[in-house]
Parts: sequence; structure tokens; C-alpha cells
Amino acid sequence: MAVATRCVVNVDLVDVWADAGRKKFLRTLGWGDEVSVKKITSSAVEIETVVYEAALDGSITPNKLPGFIVPTRSSGFKPADVVIKAANNEVLRVNFIDVQQGDGAVIETPDGKLILVDGGDNQLFARYLAGRFRGTSAAKPKDVDCILVTHGDADHFEGLPRIFDSETHPEPKKRLFIRPHRVYHNGIVKRPGTRNKKRVPEKELLGPTAKLGDSLYLVGLETDLLKVPDADMNAPFLKWKKALAAYNKRRKIVFRRLELGDTKAFSFFNQGSLNIEVLGPITETVAGKTGLKFLGDPPKGPRMGHESLAQEDLDSKGFSASHTINGHSIVFKLNYGGFSYLFSGDLNDEASRFLAREHNKGTVNLRSEVFKVPHHGSADFSGAFVQAISPVVSVVSSGDENARKEYIHPRATLMGALGKHSRVAEPLIFVTELVAFFTYEKLVQNVDPQVARKRGAFHGFSRAAFGLVKTRTDGRRLLIYTDSANVKMKEAYAYQLDDSGQPTPSVVVRV
Repeated sequence: MAVATRCVVNVDLVDVWADAGRKKFLRTLGWGDEVSVKKITSSAVEIETVVYEAALDGSITPNKLPGFIVPTRSSGFKPADVVIKAANNEVLRVNFIDVQQGDGAVIETPDGKLILVDGGDNQLFARYLAGRFRGTSAAKPKDVDCILVTHGDADHFEGLPRIFDSETHPEPKKRLFIRPHRVYHNGIVKRPGTRNKKRVPEKELLGPTAKLGDSLYLVGLETDLLKVPDADMNAPFLKWKKALAAYNKRRKIVFRRLELGDTKAFSFFNQGSLNIEVLGPITETVAGKTGLKFLGDPPKGPRMGHESLAQEDLDSKGFSASHTINGHSIVFKLNYGGFSYLFSGDLNDEASRFLAREHNKGTVNLRSEVFKVPHHGSADFSGAFVQAISPVVSVVSSGDENARKEYIHPRATLMGALGKHSRVAEPLIFVTELVAFFTYEKLVQNVDPQVARKRGAFHGFSRAAFGLVKTRTDGRRLLIYTDSANVKMKEAYAYQLDDSGQPTPSVVVRV
């Protein structure tokens, strides 16, 4: 039997069938997805598909079956044009994952480098990754070039220790073993919220501080999270530290605190027109130490009208640990050829205004085609910041589908600003929870009799499709698509650069 050749898909979307007659639809693959090609004929590409089946002992056996990519005559594509050798791959893949109320994204470069950005606060990110990277084990962990935590709010990183927990999951298909090389963060570690059964004051929740004029600054910024005393960490940070200690035994982790202008942090990643710029947080020197300004509570909202474009300092009051850790989120720009992505964590209005001013002065360039919207669509945003970015595609990561965390995200004013300040006539705005699909199961009763008597029967649903927003680009063209519960249906859009370097709508090719 001939050895299969590692290739990648070379068109936007390709349908895979169980036979060469385009019968029994299996799945759709996207531009840049890897395939193992067995042979190419004049009518079809025969590939290896893998079906994972559970054995009686709970283990998962990958069974290789033939699959066929059969271009239609109307597509104008020949089978030999549908795939190219993996060595010639130029496609950057960036996926935004529905983790409910939180953030989680995966960056995969053409040459196989992998960056995880945040991870939500539940098991959804770990489940997605376990399905995406099959076949890992303690002896064969998946190498992760960098885990980047934009800031230390639980909904951005509490899901990362769930990846470590998954190693002992009773269902093998939900296990994932990883080996992180680097962990980057903003340097702020949250302390326990109580001390001697009393609530800790806001300005003591984030570590040592120092005054400069009328302002207070955090000056106890951390780098190596394994060296932070347990007593100086709240529960989510302690659990993350435990997972990191275990990972550190597999390979020594490089810890790094990022700030504006850090040009060396991504030297492992940057190559040609593919690079990452760090645009925040913005530090100052206070009493000989690197510091981050302690931010306050913003004015009461809701805010509407011309004020949203204001760039002067926000009139915040008091000390707010929450707004401080959000406002100093890591902001970074991922560039590849003529397309850029801007990631902004939970950046708020107060911090965004400074970046907007710097953009307008020419100090930084925020303009980006794909915008990972900060703070899950919160009303605490700067219209001037959105205006500076002038996005084509905006992705809001939110999940208010449970009463435990209800923030009315995304807010109407934010969604309006994304549309108004886009640079194209028909901007694309995705919300991760809206691109997740669920299948109705049946009317069920809670297994707890007491709860059942109080609650009564309820309608049960199961997740039919993850809320993924998938993007692909080779620096000249951009594809964005989502899955649905109907495996034959995709919502897909494409852009290509015109002669002036501006993105213009392009036809999505599906064969």
C-alpha cells in the first residue's frame, strides 16, 4: 500500500464523501486543513479519513477509512488543484472558541507553531482542544509553543487547568496532554479576597502599590508564576500554578511578563510578514520599579452619543481591582501580509482611550481587519478605539446563556459601534454563543428527587456544534466561516486585497 502524503486543502471549503460518486457525505474541510492523500486521479482526491470509535474498555481506536474529494465540473477545479503538499502550506489558522462567558482562541501557523490565547473558565476549551489534537498521551504530549493569558480574570484562564485535569478524565476521547514551552501574562496576580475572615480592600487585592503624585500604581508585578507564594494567590491562580508546576516537569517553561513594545517576546514566532506586536499593557516607572496605574470605577451608564468618541482621560473614581486588571490586559496585533488581527482581552474604556490617542499620534497602529472585541461586548468600551481599528470582521466572545453569569453581553451600543466604525459597507460581526448549535433531546427529570419535586420536568438539549468562528489567511486573502448543526451548511465569507491593499469581498469557493 502506498504511503499517504501529508497535504493541506488549497481551496476555501471541500466536501469529503465516502465514495468517488459523491455519495454519503462525511464532512467539510477548510482551507489549510491537513489531509493525508493516498492518490489523485483525474476525477477525485482519495484521502485517509479517521473515525474514532470507543472500545469496551473506554479507549478510543482511530480507524482509517477512505474518503474522496470530488470537484464538480461547475467548480472549474481539477483534483490536483484542490490540495498541495504540507511543506508548501502558507495558511495561518485562527479559531475563536465559544467558552460561554470568557475568551479562548487558537493560533496555528503554516509551519505548525501553536499559541493558545486565554481559555475560558470551564471545560469547553479543553474539550475543543482534545478533539482538535487527538492521540496525545503522557509519553506523547502536544507541544504548545505559547500560552498567552491576556489577564488574570477567571473567565480568561480558569479553563486552562481543566486541560491538565482532562489527563485523568474517565473518557479517553476527552483527554489532552500538552507540553507548554512558554507562558506569557500581564504580571498581575490576584490575591485572596478575604484575610482573617474580613474582605480585603480593593487597592490591596493586586499586590504592592506605590504613589506617584495623586495616582496609585501596582509595583509588585510578577514574571515567574511558580515563584509567587501560595498565600499571594486566589483560588483560580493557585489551581493554575499547580498545573504549571506539573507542566514544568515535562519541559522548563519560559515565563514572561508582556508590555507595550516588547519586541523580543515573539522572536520564536515571527517570520517574514508573519509577526506579533505587543501594544499593551502600558507601564510606567514608579520609585524605580515598573508599575501599572491603579484604575477606578467608570462613570455610571448607560452611555450614548458623542461621548463615546471622547479621547481625554476618563473621569473614573476610587480604586477598582477589576477595572485595573481588565484595563491592563495584554493587547497584541497579529500581522500576516496584508491582514491583521487585534486581540484586546478585557480592555476597557479608560485604557482604550490612551491607545486611541497613541494611534492618532502615529505612535502605534491599531488598524486591523479582524478584531477580537474586548470584554465580551461590555458597555465599558471606547468608540474612539473601535474607530481607530476600523475592523472588517469583529468577533465577540460572550455566553450569557446561564443565570449564574448574566451581563447582557454584547451590549447594543457596542454592536452599533462595531458596525458604524467598520471600513466596509457590510461588516461582519460574529458572537460566539450565536454560532453554537444545540439539539433538542427530550423532556427530562432531575435525578435528585428533591430537586425534581421543586423544579419539575425540563427540556434537555445537547451541543450539536461548537460555537467556532474559524478564520484562514495567507496574507493575501481572508476566509471566515462557521459550522452549523447541519453538517452540509456553512456560513462563509471571503476577502481579497485589491490593488491598493484594501480588503474587498471575494467569492467563497466550495468544491
